Amino acid sequence: MVTNIETEPQMLSPEEPQRFPILSILRMLWKRKWLVFAVWSVTAGLSIALVHSLPAVYKAEAVILVDSQKIPESFVSSTVTGDIADRLALITQNVMTSARLLGIINSFDLYRQERSHLTQEELLRKMRDDISISYDKSDTSDRTQAFRLGYQGGNARTVAAVTNRLASLYVEENVRTREAQAQGTVAFLRRQLQEAKRSLDGQERKVAQFKQEHNGTLPEQQSSLLGMLNSLSMQLEGIQASIARVQENKLSLQAALSAAESSEVTLRAGLRQAQASGQSGTDTGAVLKPRSEILEAQLRQLRTRYSPEYPDVLALERQIAEAKNEETEASASIQAGQSNPADHLKSTPPSKQHSMAVSPELLQITERIATLRAQIEVTNHQADSLEKERQQATAAISDCQARINKLPLVEQEMASLKRNYEESANNYNSLLQKQLAAGMATDMERSQNSQRFTISDPARVPEKPIKPKRPLLGAIGCIASLVVSLLVGFALEFRKQTFLGEWELPPGTVVLGRVPRIEMTAPAGLTKD
Repeated sequence: MVTNIETEPQMLSPEEPQRFPILSILRMLWKRKWLVFAVWSVTAGLSIALVHSLPAVYKAEAVILVDSQKIPESFVSSTVTGDIADRLALITQNVMTSARLLGIINSFDLYRQERSHLTQEELLRKMRDDISISYDKSDTSDRTQAFRLGYQGGNARTVAAVTNRLASLYVEENVRTREAQAQGTVAFLRRQLQEAKRSLDGQERKVAQFKQEHNGTLPEQQSSLLGMLNSLSMQLEGIQASIARVQENKLSLQAALSAAESSEVTLRAGLRQAQASGQSGTDTGAVLKPRSEILEAQLRQLRTRYSPEYPDVLALERQIAEAKNEETEASASIQAGQSNPADHLKSTPPSKQHSMAVSPELLQITERIATLRAQIEVTNHQADSLEKERQQATAAISDCQARINKLPLVEQEMASLKRNYEESANNYNSLLQKQLAAGMATDMERSQNSQRFTISDPARVPEKPIKPKRPLLGAIGCIASLVVSLLVGFALEFRKQTFLGEWELPPGTVVLGRVPRIEMTAPAGLTKD
């Protein structure tokens, strides 16, 4: 072996080999093997002791199952929808409130040592960090079927108790939030339903008022208006035909009256001539008959056809009264001194002579004239009545035609009102159905038949801590200690700057000889430097 020869690093040739070949490193470590071993033993022991001194951290988990709805959704739909992860995030925010966490900390006397140097906010942050949630999803779908709620701490029993408390809080908060959401939905729908009811009532009032204002011109009355127009047209045609017949009848009656009046004038003229020539009633065949009796005969004929209040009947009664007064006056004058009836007839005005004596032919003609005049009067009344009916029918036709012409505009306005009414009615019915469904969903939530959380596997007391991983940490400490000890030995040997073997010589260097290692024993009483 080459002896240790101290050299100056700067005097090496440019072709100096690598300063730290592997054999040199191994040589340096071998020379310091006992130092390396001692350092490694001390540091490894310290690391193992440190690992064993670390506090144990236990973790307990509770499995909470997301139980599906008991009643089929085709019968009752839940008002609480959405992803379970979103709902869990909301529930977590409600559970992780400061008040609840401080209550749990005080109840289980958590973080006893940390309270001395941590603030309340730091304690709450630490507890939130110690709580964990993981989701278990279905293999066939992305739906969350369960989730795991965990808590970690230094005491195994306390960790299990805290985890079960948190799990119960999640279950209770889920029930409370679902009921609150269902009740909030019902309250919202109730308010919307009231608004829809007010809107629907307003639309109903508008439709009713519109129908009342446009009664007779509504679209649904079109068929009745057309039927009425057709009926009025036929009625007008009948009235006009009746008026034509009445006019024809009146013309014929007037012609007959004219002929009868001419005959009456002729007969009266002949009667006056006969009376003037002194002929007796027997020679002329005349038969004296009072005018009042003739008029009474006519009155009897009229009463068979008309009521006592008929105008012609009343007029004839007045004529009978006048005729009777004239006959009474004539009788009184005869009794006063006029013995010759012919002289009295001559002195009597022509207008009154017919009341004293008439022939049978004159009586018949007079009765016919009275009858014709009565018929003409009746015909005039009929014509007036028919004319009034014609005017009424014409006005009704005009009004009906105006209503029909107004139908398109009214129909357009009515369609707008109906559209608004139908929209309000559909909105009201939809909200009513939704309110009923929300009410059933709320009852389902209260009876715990909806989707709910159930603790399928409560937290149990953990038997082993989850950290620290002492074997792993111990192995890492030992390896680190070994590395440190090797570095210490290498550093101490490196400071000597010595050749460790011929492999460090430049290539081509001739080795003249090799001196074996000589073990020297120190004399007694001397110490080894």
